[in-house]
Amino acid sequence: MKKKKLIVFLGTLFLVMMVLLLIWSIYFKEKTVAVVKVIEVSNDFMVIKDQLNVKTTINVPRVITKLINVNEEYFVEYESSFIGSPKLVSIEPLN
Repeated sequence: MKKKKLIVFLGTLFLVMMVLLLIWSIYFKEKTVAVVKVIEVSNDFMVIKDQLNVKTTINVPRVITKLINVNEEYFVEYESSFIGSPKLVSIEPLN
């Protein structure tokens, strides 16, 4: 009987922690602003490289992908959370 109560308690604790993690990831997002070089552009994402040579894949609206040129530098702002890939907030060409 004690084993069953322990399993129910641990299962409930796990579910509560997962719900709290989900809420935290939805409401608390990290914004990043950087000068980057675009490495690759696809229909719904782009790969950028910052000044420290760190590559990041960012989700981009399809309308904007046609306006972004590969091997050019941009000033970008994007949001990232614990769950999911980063999403573009704004982008401006440097030249």
